[in-house]
Amino acid sequence: MHNEFIFESTRGEITVGDGVFINSGTKVISRSSIVIGDAVTIGWGCVIYDHNSHSISYLDRIADQDQQLIDFPRGNMVANKDWRSVAAEPIKICNYAWLGFDVVVLKGVTIGEGAIIGARAVVTKNVPPWTIAVGNPARVVKEIPIEFRKR
Repeated sequence: MHNEFIFESTRGEITVGDGVFINSGTKVISRSSIVIGDAVTIGWGCVIYDHNSHSISYLDRIADQDQQLIDFPRGNMVANKDWRSVAAEPIKICNYAWLGFDVVVLKGVTIGEGAIIGARAVVTKNVPPWTIAVGNPARVVKEIPIEFRKR
């Protein structure tokens, strides 16, 4: 199993810092911007997604799906996608953060320096530095003791 960096439009950007470890099966999907800082650890099967993929309007979603059926045989399902009604916001994963396996990070989120995200959490809001967040939606359950922080 491999990792995938997917650019769903010409505007997508993905930046990966030094010393980053991304385990197998992770997908980083960008239309806006995803920045992964230095020495970040990303577990198996994570999904980092900086947009909603579709409009909240069912009529726009039907139009998208109809266009995808036309574009699919041509090899690019999003080549002619209408992005005007699709929300997108940058994601930032700061230095020393750790995402456990199967974590999902959604648009507009910043994961603070040294934060740990527990396995299978769904991160919908910012996570402060040096905290541990778990669950769906992810919520902070603990601060990381000072002796385990950056030295």
